[in-house]
Amino acid sequence: MGDNMGAPKQIKHALLVCLAAISISAIASDEIYWMNSWEAGCYENNTNTCRKDWYSIPQGSHLIKWEVFNTIETENSQELFSERESLTDYGYLYPEATAYSSETEVYDGRAGERVEQYVSEYGLPIGFVKDKSQLDGRNYLGLTCAACHTGKVTYGDSTYYVEGGQANADLFTFLEKLQNALQANKNDPEKLARFKTRFAQYTLSNIDLTAWPVNVFSAERYLDESLEYVSDYVATTHSSIENGPMRLDAIGAILNKLHFGHTNQDISEAPLLTAPVTYPYIWDATSLECIQTNCVGFDPLTRNTGEVLGVFGSINLDEDENIPDILELVGQQLGLNTLFDASPKVDNLVELEVAINRAHSPKWPASFPPLNSNLASQGKTVYAAQCASCHMDVSDGVDEYELSEPNSIGRQFTKVVRVPYYEVGTDEAFAVDYGMRTDKTGILGSVLAQKSPDTVDPATGLTFGEQVPETFSSLALLGVSTQVAVSNHEGTIAFAIQAAQAYPELSLEDAKAALHLENIAGHTDRPQFVPTNYRAKPLNGIAFTGPFLHNGSVRTLKDLLEAPENRPTSFLIGSTDYDVEGAGYVDGGSFLLDTTIRGNGKEGHSYGTQLSSDDKAALLEYMKSL
Repeated sequence: MGDNMGAPKQIKHALLVCLAAISISAIASDEIYWMNSWEAGCYENNTNTCRKDWYSIPQGSHLIKWEVFNTIETENSQELFSERESLTDYGYLYPEATAYSSETEVYDGRAGERVEQYVSEYGLPIGFVKDKSQLDGRNYLGLTCAACHTGKVTYGDSTYYVEGGQANADLFTFLEKLQNALQANKNDPEKLARFKTRFAQYTLSNIDLTAWPVNVFSAERYLDESLEYVSDYVATTHSSIENGPMRLDAIGAILNKLHFGHTNQDISEAPLLTAPVTYPYIWDATSLECIQTNCVGFDPLTRNTGEVLGVFGSINLDEDENIPDILELVGQQLGLNTLFDASPKVDNLVELEVAINRAHSPKWPASFPPLNSNLASQGKTVYAAQCASCHMDVSDGVDEYELSEPNSIGRQFTKVVRVPYYEVGTDEAFAVDYGMRTDKTGILGSVLAQKSPDTVDPATGLTFGEQVPETFSSLALLGVSTQVAVSNHEGTIAFAIQAAQAYPELSLEDAKAALHLENIAGHTDRPQFVPTNYRAKPLNGIAFTGPFLHNGSVRTLKDLLEAPENRPTSFLIGSTDYDVEGAGYVDGGSFLLDTTIRGNGKEGHSYGTQLSSDDKAALLEYMKSL
């Protein structure tokens, strides 16, 4: 009887799938579809709970007070800065206006599902969230990973969002315009009066009893605090090279924020940023041996904590110079000071990583011109001979030879090959300027001396146990700060309770160790790290991650197979229209990328450039299919 009762439901499901397949070639121009598929286990009652988590969970990113963001006007009009017409100018994405219907649409994990409205709240772009601080209990505008890792691809009447991909966003321009808007609301008496009225009305009609109370009579003070924070942030991200859309000098921004903004050093002394990179695609990141441009990150928890510290998060590194470091550290461990108090929400970062890890890389959509399967098959052979020694081909699963050696607990990960920048020949700015950068050790040097006293300072040959150097590798110090933030979280009562509940059969210490291991996804041992190397990871989904090379200096995959001197010297970026022939975005948009500028160089990665035209065509077709 149960089987007969389920038959109508199964028939309805099959009919809906058929309707979806028939209609995919006629997608309406006002409808937006996902290019990625997800694990079927993410779906409950026609809702992708993993996707919902990915787009809604805050991570401890606090840009400005929530009430201020929702009530300030743009610099040159009375329109609100937070309105869609304003924020789309910076490349941020919105779900479509029409909600999907569970009666006519199937949601079961396949690519091509329509973008749900629940991926955005409060009428804000995808990745913009209300984030209540765990430090002061106030609500802030925060950004999640999705703001910078959701791409958009348009072809004809088809519009797709690429999850875990590269946003067409221009974060630094957004911040500069936000700073200008805040300044205008402060300086213009009429704007200020309207802001105060609007702030009071908004606050009184949106009371959040779970957050620290907002004083409606302190609107101007909140405005001043927001202006000060954004101005300081903009000051730490001054660049010698314009980033534009699709690119961000994220590591440089994190290092400046960490070593100047969080230590209360003079921000005007922070070095200019010199090495923008394209937003990296992050599907399958947890399964990789290491990640980020030079493999500086290897476990997901400390990597994501560092990301939050650069994207409007905070950690207190402002030590008291009148107190010896050892006493400050003892005081911190006893809870007598606020040293190392940090905003990243570690548990949430774990949830975010788990969620996006269940998304699959994007596939060539059915609404695009079909690929030539015979040509792609030939290309697979070319790829195996020309590319697979560096970029593991995981399109047919991960073979044993594509895995790293087992680590101390027997875990293996997909190999990520690291190549010295001077061998791959691509632009040196990132590897040299950030791989070799040093900053003042400060209190982090004392932490390193306690935790890893055998660490050697290459400048003197002495260990930290013998002498804490005044300056040290900026990237190493970043790693110390993220480890401190995670370690402090794992020392809380809340973490102990969580561990005991997760592993009731273990002793408390063993349960905490097991939960830590789970949170870092088994990444116990750092692979050999050379900060001036560039990494080569698997290329599944690569066709929808342009522009290419780490700095976005090559527009299409077709261009990448040309000798460096024959690649375009300049091209426009910012358009989301797709070049199906070349595999990349079209030459269009508002930002001209000049590859003759250091940091934008198109040189290097000459692999495959000597192939015959037939082999190049086959290889290109295969890379489109990955």
